[in-house]
Amino acid sequence: MIEHRKPMVRIARVVIEALTPLSVSTGTPDGVFDAGVMTDANGLPAIPASSLAGVLRHLWRERYGESATDELFGFQREKDAGKSDVSLSWAVLLDSRQRPVEGLLLGEEGERIENDPILASAAALSDDPVFRNRVRLTHKGAAAHRGKFDRSVVPAGHRFAFEIAMEGGTDEDWNNLLTLLEHPGFRLGGGTRAGLGKLTCRRLHARSFDLQKPEDARAYAQLSVSVGNPSKLEAVALPDKSSAQTDWLWGTLKLNASGLWRIGQGTPDVETQGKPADFLPVTEPRIQWSDVQGTARGAAKGRELLVPASSIKGALAHRFRFHAHRLAGRWANDETSGIENPESPEVDALFGVVAAKDQGQAGCLYLDDVFLDPEEHIRQRVMHNSIDRFTGGVRDRVLFEEESLLGGEFEVPIALDRTRLDRATATDEGLERIRQALALAVQDLLEGRLALGSRTTSGNGFFKGTIEGPLAGWLDGSESRKDANDE
Repeated sequence: MIEHRKPMVRIARVVIEALTPLSVSTGTPDGVFDAGVMTDANGLPAIPASSLAGVLRHLWRERYGESATDELFGFQREKDAGKSDVSLSWAVLLDSRQRPVEGLLLGEEGERIENDPILASAAALSDDPVFRNRVRLTHKGAAAHRGKFDRSVVPAGHRFAFEIAMEGGTDEDWNNLLTLLEHPGFRLGGGTRAGLGKLTCRRLHARSFDLQKPEDARAYAQLSVSVGNPSKLEAVALPDKSSAQTDWLWGTLKLNASGLWRIGQGTPDVETQGKPADFLPVTEPRIQWSDVQGTARGAAKGRELLVPASSIKGALAHRFRFHAHRLAGRWANDETSGIENPESPEVDALFGVVAAKDQGQAGCLYLDDVFLDPEEHIRQRVMHNSIDRFTGGVRDRVLFEEESLLGGEFEVPIALDRTRLDRATATDEGLERIRQALALAVQDLLEGRLALGSRTTSGNGFFKGTIEGPLAGWLDGSESRKDANDE
């Protein structure tokens, strides 16, 4: 696929934004949290080039095959190896004026971190990180023993700049590579299937330099070393999202709360007047951007209400397991009731499985975190107490107050990697069972039979809604019927 007839060098400088929180981990605990966030020499969040290259290589292989991937990204198998034609830089953080933080900032330059609102809040993550509490659920829907863990994250909205270079190649390969920046699978870090790491391309400048032409050679020599300087490059229209989604099914869950609901345990806002409730909806900071005379300026808006994708995915996975077992005729009995995790190939195929080194596999279903404006949602405080089971009276010192949200609507993006699902499913019968079980689990959620969040046994957390998009057609079987009619 790659032709080296000309000494052609292609350069692209990209600005990406984290639509959901980002958790590119150091790979080791930091003594407090199970997964710390990768930072640069200034203590600011950064994305290693290896993370970017790994994701792009994976997406390229999924679309164009192993041979084309080895030709473009290189390979090494024992004594046989090939050089990669694609190279990437680290992605560095942008400040509120969209200037990249490059190199070690010392002296007066170091004051830039303290004076910029985005850099100051990002630097503060080292001492006061934003983190997610997670728990693994069993097939019974309860917390698994030793299933509690946490993950530090970089709040959504942060922007990063990096450079992609490609030696030789064709215009088609180059355009296809840039198109991957808007692929729904372009997600970085951990927890990508539980709402984290979703990225989008905000700015793209690129140019192909034919070094045999004097004008191109001079322009290439004058190219700035800064990844934030697009001089000598040309603004390129952002890749068309539809061109990168042919092998994925995506949709939107539109949920309308039927009453009170609360997901997670939040912390009181600094501006809170009086005593805060003992239990609060979870909130998280997010960076907001606005365009002013062509210059984007960002600032921390404060904490917004958070609907973690993991809370929705966990409930769907539990209900999906029930329907998958039912459709397969696997019933609980005395021999299986004590098994901690009954075998479920449908769950393993759709949601992934952690197993031996050569047996584990990633999931195929992606949901995104959702942020809600706290000013647009009604909060309701409810007093609770504990009743003594023997006397029927109120127990001493167990009066507490819970703050929940009343009603409200929100939309949850959802996507399914059909290529991976087809590869993970052994038979057509198994694939059809997965489709039916997922459709039933989603239907339970949308028709108010599957609750989300806390106090679900007390009537909280029920929703009504709809699902839209191509994924809805696949779930109800209309896509399969259409394909059969076309044949």
